[in-house]
Amino acid sequence: MEGERSLVMGKYISFPEDLPGHIGTLVLNLVDPATDAGSIARLVASSLGTLDSEVAANIDSDPLIDYRAQRPWVNYQAGQLTGMWREGLALSVVKDVEGTEFLRLYGSEPDFHWDSLVADMLDVVERFGVQSIYSFTAIPAPVPHTRAADMMVRSTKPDAQSDGLDANFWFQASFADYLEYHASRLDIPMTNVAVRVPMYLAGHHYSSGAVGALSMVGKISGLRFPVGDLQHDVARQNERLVELAEENQELGQVIGAFEKDYDEKGDTPGFVSAPDMDYTVPSVDEIGRAAEQFLAQVDSANERPHVENEFDPQGLARRIDEIRRARSWRSDQQDQGRNGWQPPSAPHAQSGKPDDTPEPEQKDEPESQDEQSPDDPDSSDSGKGKRWGRHSWGFGKN
Repeated sequence: MEGERSLVMGKYISFPEDLPGHIGTLVLNLVDPATDAGSIARLVASSLGTLDSEVAANIDSDPLIDYRAQRPWVNYQAGQLTGMWREGLALSVVKDVEGTEFLRLYGSEPDFHWDSLVADMLDVVERFGVQSIYSFTAIPAPVPHTRAADMMVRSTKPDAQSDGLDANFWFQASFADYLEYHASRLDIPMTNVAVRVPMYLAGHHYSSGAVGALSMVGKISGLRFPVGDLQHDVARQNERLVELAEENQELGQVIGAFEKDYDEKGDTPGFVSAPDMDYTVPSVDEIGRAAEQFLAQVDSANERPHVENEFDPQGLARRIDEIRRARSWRSDQQDQGRNGWQPPSAPHAQSGKPDDTPEPEQKDEPESQDEQSPDDPDSSDSGKGKRWGRHSWGFGKN
């Protein structure tokens, strides 16, 4: 049994028995608010979250997240806590706007056990036959929002004809950087797109940069991502920045200085502008087929029962259920004692126990589905055999 389990279980990632087939592209879209300049990663996540997807594997996020740094959120309503939202990671099979499948790792950047998770991700690459990996980064820089978003493209297999940034420096790595370094040791192609974000927008959102990042990854990978909502937001943001520059003279001067410096220097070596999106307009028949497929998926989703906490590697949900059943059993026993209990006969008196303090009848506790303690790290396979469905986390659509 132990050998059989090792075939379907990683340290933090477990796979369904009916593993999806070959999927050649993996997109990393992890969010760390502390380093997500211009909210690029979060904007990309909101865009990719609109695509049709299904769970590719379950990830045990509990050991990976520092809940003191990324505390769960709870919902207070009328004197009670009625809901909870917590950080986590998920791996899904996603279809782009033209129906091409790719893998997407998304959620919160992990705080702990990066080596183990990298090993699990390399296992994902092997199991799905991934041929290329893509990630996103944001860099605050003295550039104006009034010029096209530009970015640096870094790859473990650089194009001989492309010019990289001629520099040598150290910087603090993201998990995607950490994975990229180890992937390069195994000759696995991985590409990072690092968007330059205007410094005055680093603490806000820079939709133009998110559009540029998605456009660049789409051009390299051949995937087609939804950017319509982001493009509308770009227009609204630009209009608002014009108003703010008129109201705030200092902001207007900063933008003007960045524009002048950008135009005088021209293209920065090592950085490229975002490519234009080249979507083809679908025919009426194609739109009709897409609508029928979407409605069929909605009907199928409505027919499936909703199951909460179905993936429970730490055993918390299982333990709560055991306590509820035990309490229900004790409550039934108390009801029997109030409604029809008869004191035992003479043998109790002979044993030295007073007649008015009888010994309650012994009854076996209901057996647990799993004898392991919830705190036992080996209980992480307690979710094996359960239905594979959507996560109960609240950070986005799977």
